[in-house]
Amino acid sequence: MTDQPPTARHRWLKRTLVTGAFAVPMLALAGGSASAAELTPIAEYLDSTVASTSASLVSALATLLGVS
Repeated sequence: MTDQPPTARHRWLKRTLVTGAFAVPMLALAGGSASAAELTPIAEYLDSTVASTSASLVSALATLLGVS
């Protein structure tokens, strides 16, 4: 048996993946082993993911608050 419920484990996994998604490109850029052209697709993906998540959260909060 595990000490953590599945939801806590999933949140930890998501946080780890997001942290890695930011840390790996930053370390590569700081180390000089990656160029901007290599990091652009990662930045675009993160930008679209954050925008989509933000829009979903705003929509959900608007629904919960009864604001349209």
